[in-house]
This record gives sequence, structure tokens and C-alpha cells, in this order.
Amino acid sequence: MVRKTHSEIINFHKNIAAAHVGINGFYRFDMNEIIGQFRSGVPTPALLLESHSSELESATKMVSNFNSIKISFLLLDFAGKVGDFEKQNEVLDRLENIALDIVSYLVKENKTNGSWLFGMFDINSVRIEKIGPLFDNMYGWNVIYALKNHESMVFDVNKWNFNP
Repeated sequence: MVRKTHSEIINFHKNIAAAHVGINGFYRFDMNEIIGQFRSGVPTPALLLESHSSELESATKMVSNFNSIKISFLLLDFAGKVGDFEKQNEVLDRLENIALDIVSYLVKENKTNGSWLFGMFDINSVRIEKIGPLFDNMYGWNVIYALKNHESMVFDVNKWNFNP
């Protein structure tokens, strides 16, 4: 069992943002920031990553346990002035293609022995939802997917200090 840590998930997506030629910035955020303003100085288009969540499940009469890690990131860019639907469409088209590029990378890594993602990604878990306007007339896509990680759920007595 190899658990995926919060930091590993962040770094994985930060590397995706750095490697894709169509993404110019990476940004960590939480839901409180959605009601505020976009941080200044972050180049766009940007990949915005929120912390993941988990869902535990058992299969085969509770012999195999899984930690389904739910990941959500936004791809956002400015769509010019409010009401400029041509620019909005251009942003949505470009960022949807980037979202699909990222999913194709996840598919490739899932099939690559030795990859951090090997055997964990299920394309059937992917949802891509349009978002916007956010902040100062930004539009884009929320990409949601799950990684299914084996979790042994074996109790380790050495990690506990119960008093009688």
C-alpha cells in the first residue's frame, strides 16, 4: 500500500501546469477565495487546484479496501469585457481542449508502469463542467476525477497509546 499524500497530489498538478504549453500559471485555492477576487500576479490561463477529498470503500467481502481520492481543478482565463461572447467562446474552446489534453495525459500515465498514477485512474470518473463568470469575468472548466488507491486498513498497534 502506497498512500498518496496531499503534497504529492499538489506537486503532480503543479507539474502538469508547468509542462502544458497552454497553461501559464498554477494557483492553490480554497472555496473561501471563490467569493473574493483572483490573486494578482497569477498569469493566465491558470490551473487552480483545490484540496482533494476521499471516499473509502470495500469490495469483495471487505477483502480489498480502496481510498477513492476525488480531485477537482479549474482551468480559467479572462474573457475580456462582460458581454464579449466571442472572447468568452474562444476562452471556453481553448480551455476545453487543454482539459482534454490533461485527461489524455492521465490516461497515458495510468497505463505507464512505474508512473505515480499507474493503475489508479478511471476515465469513467471524469467530469468537465463549465464555470464562469468568476472573479473579473473569468471563464473556464472544472475538471473532476477520481484516483482509486488500494488502502490496506490494517490496524497498527504501534501507532496507538491506549490507556487501560
